[in-house]
Parts: sequence; structure tokens; C-alpha cells
Amino acid sequence: MSNNSIEVWLHQIIAEEHATNGWAAHVPFSRHDVEAYQLFKLRRILQYVYDNSSFYRNLFTRSGIIPERVHTLDDLALLPFTEPERLAEEPYRFLCISRAEIARPYSFVTSGTTGPQKKIFWTHKDLEKITDFMAAGMGMVAGPDDVIQIILPDGRPDSQADLLRKGVLKLGAKPVVAGMGMSADEQFELQQSAHSTVIFGYAGRIYRMSKELEAKRNLRKCGVRVLFLAAEYLPDARRRELQRIWGCPVHTHYGLTEMGLGVAVECEARYGYHFNEADLLLEVVNPRSGKRADEGEEGELVFTTLTREAMPLLRYRTHDLSRLIPEPCPCGASTLLRIDNVRKRLESLVILKSGDELYPALLDDILAGIPGLIDYQAVLARSEGKDLLDLKIELIRERPDSISSIREKLLSLQILAKNIGAGNMAAPRIEIAPWGTLQSAPRAKKMIVDIR
Repeated sequence: MSNNSIEVWLHQIIAEEHATNGWAAHVPFSRHDVEAYQLFKLRRILQYVYDNSSFYRNLFTRSGIIPERVHTLDDLALLPFTEPERLAEEPYRFLCISRAEIARPYSFVTSGTTGPQKKIFWTHKDLEKITDFMAAGMGMVAGPDDVIQIILPDGRPDSQADLLRKGVLKLGAKPVVAGMGMSADEQFELQQSAHSTVIFGYAGRIYRMSKELEAKRNLRKCGVRVLFLAAEYLPDARRRELQRIWGCPVHTHYGLTEMGLGVAVECEARYGYHFNEADLLLEVVNPRSGKRADEGEEGELVFTTLTREAMPLLRYRTHDLSRLIPEPCPCGASTLLRIDNVRKRLESLVILKSGDELYPALLDDILAGIPGLIDYQAVLARSEGKDLLDLKIELIRERPDSISSIREKLLSLQILAKNIGAGNMAAPRIEIAPWGTLQSAPRAKKMIVDIR
């Protein structure tokens, strides 16, 4: 039997659905059983939104689609996509309940973008399902004996931090909500007094905290046995550095507010993400044509919520680019799909004069290997008819050769070397910023600001 907590949890849900609806259970469950469960939920949610959401009823009518025409998971492609812009423009038309039944409205701007604010609505039942998956996801890295220090903003009721706290309690572990206002030293003192064994927080924030503490604390002996990081792409060099500093494994999480915050978690193999297949149906599509991507091919992640009560979303375009990993997972989970690292967002791609794509993860992979680098900001400008990458770099300490060594690292990136050599780009301009000046906004993902 799999020891993957998300797979165990999913099988329990399928078994309960079988018992409720009088189906014959096939144990052990196969991938076919997971897809049969998802199809059952899909057909129900399609009818539900058709009956209750003015947005989807109009969308179905205009497209000539009725829920009864969806007989297989592949038939989902008959439906139009839900664009994020529509969600921002008219959120209340997505509602399937009265406003009085909303338990938690959630307003946000997508991480890393400056687009219009979106509103998401959840019922109490929706919130319970969110915390159920948070418990299963946290179970991938922790157990009932752990103390989990949660370093997230906003500890109000049903905030992200509070929902994770409830998920930790469902796991049987002890949550310690630390918030984002504490200094690195205060976080360490809290960890020591609470005997925290797992630290959860945004990747950039935890890295900065780790580098601040490294010079004065032996973090390898503080009792932390797992770092669990969210919100940002984590380069391999930075993962290795965190593992060296803390002497423990580092796991990452992929989340989307629209899909219920918690979406996917790395297993013990730490290669790709297992996601919430009880509540979400995933497609990977070509972002230009909208056609389904071939097996293992990169495309845009498109989610359909299967169990949402307040605001179901059908074929919601995330603008995140990744792929489904076709090979079996080394962790032994045999019925779960696996998403590769999410290295790109459509909004994060900048197109160079040559037509090549430049995006933050390319810079992350290069710059994360520079000793002492804490953070950077990147701007793409124009100079004398050429593209110019303007970088502000924050280091623990500056050396006389810092700028030249950073430039040398950057020029090892093929896309930059090629474009500079062809005369399409100027040599990158580099400025060293004082320590602490580039502390990121709490939820911001890395962007290359294009001011050309």
C-alpha cells in the first residue's frame, strides 16, 4: 500500500463516494477508479453550475453546450475556457449561492502580476475541503508528532495562515502561527521555545531568514527536520544551500488562490508535484491553440474544480506553464498524476528582440549559484536600439570582483550570450544593492520588468 498521504486520502474519498452511491468498490484502487470518480463529480458540477451560475449558463447557451453532452473526461474539451480576466470583471456572476451563504470572500491580485484584483468566494463546506487537503498535503512531510511553524501573512480567521493551522490540526500535529512581522532572530527564538520541527513559509522569505541566522546560529542543531516552502520557484542551487544550512530536506508546494490555495506538494522523491485530484481536474493545453498538449509536453495548466460550492470554475486558465510527468513516481504512488516544476507564467515571459523568451527561472538558476546572493531585481530596457538587462543584486557582502564574477555567470546563460554576440543585446548592467533593500513584497513572485 502507498505511504503517499495524498494518495491514501484520495482513496478514502473515493471509497466514501462508492459507499454513498452504492457502487462496487475495487480495492486496491486503480487509475481507472480515480478517473471514474472524477467523471462522476464532473458531470454533477456541470449541471450544478448550469442551474445556478448565470455566467456559466450564458456561456453554455452561447456555445451550444448542455451538461448532458459530457460523457467522458475528454468531452470537457467541448467547453470554452474560463479566462482570469472574466473572473476579475464579474465575480458575482460565477456565484452558485446567495451572498448570505458566503463564509469567506477573498480578494487578491495574482502573485507576480499587476493585473486587476480578483474575488474568490467560499462556503463553510468549501473551507472544510481546503483544510482537508492541507492536512493531506502536510502529511507528505510531517506527522502527528511534529510542531509546524507557519510563517505566512495575515493570521485572521480563514486567512491562508489560519486555514493551514486548521489543516495541521486535522493532521494531528501542533501549529505555531508566527506571522511575517517577526525578525529572523525572533523566528528562531520562537522555534526554540515551541520546539518547531517543520517550518512552512515563502521560499524567498525563508532563504533570507536562513542566511541572516547562519552567521550566528547553528541551525543544523536547532531541531528543525523539514523546510516546506511555497509561492516561488526554487532553484536547485538554493535548495542545496538551504539543506546545507539546516541539515534537513527541503520540500516545495505549488498553490493557486483560485483553486483553494493548496494545490500540489512534492513527495519524498522531490521531483514534481502530486496534486489535489479529489477536488481538481487538470488539463495541460497549448496556450496559443488551446489544444491538449501531447504526453509529457509543456503547456498551460488548466483546472476545473469538481466539488466547489460557492464558486466552481470550469477550465480555468492559470497562465502557469508546466507538464505532466509521464514516468511513474519513485515514491510508489501508482494512481496519482504528477506535475513538473512550474518554471514559467505567461505574464513572466519577455520576448527579446531576437524572438527568444527570457523568464525569471532562467536567471534564478544562474544567479542562485552565486555565493552570498540574497535577492535580485531585473528590468529589461532599451539602449541604443538593443535590449539591455538591468540587474540590481543584493549580496551578503560585496567583494572587489563581485560585478565581474556576476557578469561572467550571466554570460554562461546561452540565451544572453547568443543575443549579445549577435548584437541584439547590450552587455548586462549590474548594480550591487545594500543588504535589506530588495526585501520582496510578501506574495510577489519574481518578474522581469519590461520597460522597453
